Amino acid sequence: MATTCRTASGDVLDTLCQNYYGHLNGTVEAVLDANQGLADEVQPYRAGVVIHLPDVVGASEEGVMTANGFVFKWPSMK
Repeated sequence: MATTCRTASGDVLDTLCQNYYGHLNGTVEAVLDANQGLADEVQPYRAGVVIHLPDVVGASEEGVMTANGFVFKWPSMK
């Protein structure tokens, strides 16, 4: 369910996403897409920045390939 949060001084987006969604697979991008101008805010955020946290699909990726070709895999969280 989508929600809105208000930052505390020192919050950063990836930590907010990890805490709310439980993963980072596309969540930072989804939050930035849902919040026009949020990418222009300096991180760590000042207190009081209002951020809409949209509904996103759960973590379905089984791994991620880095730029140097390594693949990191993690167990399914089902």
